[in-house]
Amino acid sequence: MIFQPRSLQQRTLVFILAPTLLLLITLSVGGFVFVRDMLLRQWGETAVVWLQRTAHLVDMQLRKPKDLLLLLQSSDDADANRKIFEHIVRQIKGLEGVVGVNVEWPKNTFAKETSPRMEIASPVDLLMDRNLLEPFEVGKPSYNSRLNNRTVSLVSEFKNQEDKIVGRIEVIISFDMLIDQIIHAPWWKGNRASLIDSEGNVLASTALHLELEDYYPKRAFGTVNALEKETLLAIQKNTSGTVFGPGSPPEEISGFYHLAEAPWTMVVVAKGEQVLQPIIRFKLFYILTFASCILLILFFIRQTTSQITVRIKNVSAAAEDLAKGKFGPPLAAASRDEVGELTRSFNKMAGQLKHRLVMKEAINVAREVQQNLLPHDSFSAKGITAGGIALYCDETGGDYFDIITFPENDQKVAVVVGDVVGHGIGAALLMTTVRALLRCRVFLPGSLDQIMNDVNSLLWQDTSKSGNFVTLFYLEVDRGQNIIRWVRGGHDPAMVYSPASRQFSELKGNGLAFGVDADWRFEYNELPLPKGEQLILIGSDGAWEVENGSGEQFGKERLSRLLAENSDLQPDVILRNIMKTLGTFRGEAPQNDDITLVVVKTC
Repeated sequence: MIFQPRSLQQRTLVFILAPTLLLLITLSVGGFVFVRDMLLRQWGETAVVWLQRTAHLVDMQLRKPKDLLLLLQSSDDADANRKIFEHIVRQIKGLEGVVGVNVEWPKNTFAKETSPRMEIASPVDLLMDRNLLEPFEVGKPSYNSRLNNRTVSLVSEFKNQEDKIVGRIEVIISFDMLIDQIIHAPWWKGNRASLIDSEGNVLASTALHLELEDYYPKRAFGTVNALEKETLLAIQKNTSGTVFGPGSPPEEISGFYHLAEAPWTMVVVAKGEQVLQPIIRFKLFYILTFASCILLILFFIRQTTSQITVRIKNVSAAAEDLAKGKFGPPLAAASRDEVGELTRSFNKMAGQLKHRLVMKEAINVAREVQQNLLPHDSFSAKGITAGGIALYCDETGGDYFDIITFPENDQKVAVVVGDVVGHGIGAALLMTTVRALLRCRVFLPGSLDQIMNDVNSLLWQDTSKSGNFVTLFYLEVDRGQNIIRWVRGGHDPAMVYSPASRQFSELKGNGLAFGVDADWRFEYNELPLPKGEQLILIGSDGAWEVENGSGEQFGKERLSRLLAENSDLQPDVILRNIMKTLGTFRGEAPQNDDITLVVVKTC
């Protein structure tokens, strides 16, 4: 199940605070591990440097007697070689740590057959043959009871041209004095350290370096723990390096370095805690500082997001009140961030909405007034019935119809249908003006054409600057005289249907829309009322120009067919059926124009 935050605070916690905390913890732990590993590597490098420096001092002590002995090969002159040999031996004996020099020659080794002119070569003469001197080898430490000390020997054997040993030189050096540079080094005292030979035997260690032992070796290196075994394997492969023990961080770390002048290797082992002591000491401070920083960062984020949340909640609450029609005071918008912009926009929207609601109330009043101006009841007299209907596409409309009765003649009725250009308030106001002008003038003396001319002249005074106009169809039915009169002012002709003959005709005539030209002179048309039942339909173009979702118009043909199908009904029923059919045809498509229809039925 996926958690879906519902509130802004939950989103802030899940998508901001939690990832930030996780990122900070990850970076901090990663940084800690990085520093720890860096310290371990630095210790390893430093340990190798320590061992290298100490090994150099030991190598220098071993190198001095070797270098002096190598001088024996510097000359071919026998007398000079004897003197050099004696001098070099004295020099070697005088070196620090050298406790003796032994030169051994087997008896009768150098006896040779000689002629009277040849002398028997002395051991020293044979010694001086540079081709016979073998490399020096460092022997194993051994306890010298005479010297009460452990010693190590530098041994070189001499061979003749037949590769037979003819002599041996041994330089005896105090082992404890030789490794004195090692056991007094700071790294030796501060760590667990050992000096091992090429066979892996411990020559000296930090635990036993003060004791003189008469046995060799002390122990075999690599028998204490797994780290020693891994270190011994590394020593066999490399001359120097570091080995990390198990654990993270490792429990122990070892470093080793191989001496150049002796088959020995120095090994130092340190505990991981000791190597990481700086960071361990810093660990508590680091954790406290890190936790404090995280809490401080989260606190600032929480404070910031809380302020934003509160401000957004205020906007949300105000919006909810606004949806209920409650207008409160403007919200405070002191900040210049996005929330401040949102608040200012909301205040602006609320003000405009309030203004629009006021306008809407005014429009509703105007609509109510306009609807009250339209006839609500159908007209019925002897031989005449009439009814009308108007359906606006906006709150108010520009279509207009009226049924005017004449008190002095109850068999006479006038039907008016008008279509004001445009929609909305402006069209509604112009419609009421036309209605008022027409109603006022129609009851005054004058012919029908004079009445229309006067209405047009007065209306033009209001429309000349705006360019608005009104199409109008005025029809009078006088049953007493059996005459119909009409004026067509730019409007569509009226549709006439005779049920007896099932024939359609139109009431046409010339005429210009009202409000276009003040000097236009209208002409009225007159016909005798046909015998039998007649239906006259007058409408605005919005009725037959209704479109469905496909853009198809309803058309006058369908409208005339509807009129014929419902000709036996009363006008108000005919109008309701027509409006129902128009609504079904339109479907979900919007109504784009006002629809007005009037039906007059005579018999």
